[in-house]
Amino acid sequence: MRFTATAVVLLLLAAGCLGTSPSGDDSDDGDIIAAPAWELGHWWVYAVSIPEAEVVTTMVVGKIDEEDYHLGSSRLLDAQRHAVLNHNPALGRIRISDMALYEQDVPQPLLQFPLGAGASWNFSLFGVERFDASVVSVTDGKATIAAEAATGERLDYVYDASVGWLSSFERVGSDGSQLVRMLLVELGTGYSGEAWFCRGGDLYEGMFAGPDFEFYDTAFANDGHVRYGPWSYIVYWLEADIGSSGSGELVLRDHDGEQLTEVFTPGNSFQELGVVTGASGNWTLQVSLSGDADVRILIAGAIEYGWTL
Repeated sequence: MRFTATAVVLLLLAAGCLGTSPSGDDSDDGDIIAAPAWELGHWWVYAVSIPEAEVVTTMVVGKIDEEDYHLGSSRLLDAQRHAVLNHNPALGRIRISDMALYEQDVPQPLLQFPLGAGASWNFSLFGVERFDASVVSVTDGKATIAAEAATGERLDYVYDASVGWLSSFERVGSDGSQLVRMLLVELGTGYSGEAWFCRGGDLYEGMFAGPDFEFYDTAFANDGHVRYGPWSYIVYWLEADIGSSGSGELVLRDHDGEQLTEVFTPGNSFQELGVVTGASGNWTLQVSLSGDADVRILIAGAIEYGWTL
């Protein structure tokens, strides 16, 4: 039996698994909400739904320095998925002074503390230059926030002072499609184990279709992050929908490193997340399709960070 992310949330809530506030801050008067204070090892579990997948993932405060909290995932696989699919905007760095997220190394105020009804501000996120945000209401320590972009894209999210972060987050595209949905499942303090973050850089996205198709590209060849240096590896997300008459092949390779080869056979449909490594930065992609065949691939560079708590 397959459970969706929403079903997992309902089951865990029914079982009483939602924990207590990691911030320990219950001092807000219900009308004005102050910023939280996190400690190393605070953790939150979210059920995340994106068009490509439904996952339950744990977000962990893995490191704290003078300026920033550093947040990672409890599983390396989730960190790699985020690098290429960007399913949790909080992963990475959050500035301690105002809880701003970093977008392209620039702090962006997803929240603007203190939170009070009617407050408004703007920020950039998900590559959208400007969202205009406002606090719709504040009730029992929960601030409901709506943010809209001129493109028609929208964010709706709830900050809950009792848990020290978001209890829900939804991103809706300009066409009304749901791009990200996050629901809080469980939280706590004192996490013990590994936490991972993969700093991602979008390199390529392509959609290809038969019946007779040939493609070759080196447009995403890249030497690494402009500020943080060479990629640890390349992360890819591959979707294939091959009909009974379809077939083909995809090759992703670095001239001095590994090679990914996928052979598409009739009636074979799948989704796949993986990594390939290479030293030259000279990446090429080749795709050939025939018959009823549809393929989509996303490619990102990733720099891997890990912490042991």
